[in-house]
Amino acid sequence: MKIQYLGHACFRLISDMGTTLLCDPFNGETVGYCMPRVRADVVTVSHHHDDHDCVCNVSGSPAEIDCEVTCCADDVTVNSIPTYHDGEKGAKRGNNLVFCFEIDGLKVVHMGDVGYFDENVVGKIANCDVLMLPVGGTYTVDAQTARKYVDAANPKIVLPMHYKCDGCKLDIAPVGDFVKLFDNGDVQFCVSDSLVLRDVPANERPRVIVLRRYID
Repeated sequence: MKIQYLGHACFRLISDMGTTLLCDPFNGETVGYCMPRVRADVVTVSHHHDDHDCVCNVSGSPAEIDCEVTCCADDVTVNSIPTYHDGEKGAKRGNNLVFCFEIDGLKVVHMGDVGYFDENVVGKIANCDVLMLPVGGTYTVDAQTARKYVDAANPKIVLPMHYKCDGCKLDIAPVGDFVKLFDNGDVQFCVSDSLVLRDVPANERPRVIVLRRYID
């Protein structure tokens, strides 16, 4: 399986058979930098804000999943968990979907714009192999609450997302606020925009991997 970071909260997941899923495509005018135009078979949308649901940026006439569902797309299983965009049961920013994928024997979780610590979600994503987690605060959980998710869910790999980077005009914190909460040996700043996994990661403690943003 290959995981590619396209920026903001958008990742492309490609199975060994070539099935391609895209999570939360974004509107570049809102975020502050352009999203690469890529192809996908399936697009998942955690919620309908334009920095997460810009499906028109995706080529290939993909199927869109934006609801609570359990389904299969060729060799990939998709399961969504309803939660909220804020700590007031959606009163401020609405609902959010956490997506869980089974791909090539690995469990991958995309948290969308989860806005608070949800124990129900933790119970369903515990011990996942890869956790894509917002860390920038303001609209999502902040660095400290994101760390709480890592401690509670115990993923093998954490891929931070939804943080301030070059070009981003949203009022969110940089990834450094999150990674400084971990020992240096548990953090890797990757020179690539992609992570390739052939098997279940062997590390005993969660490892934070900061991917570079793909620019086409």
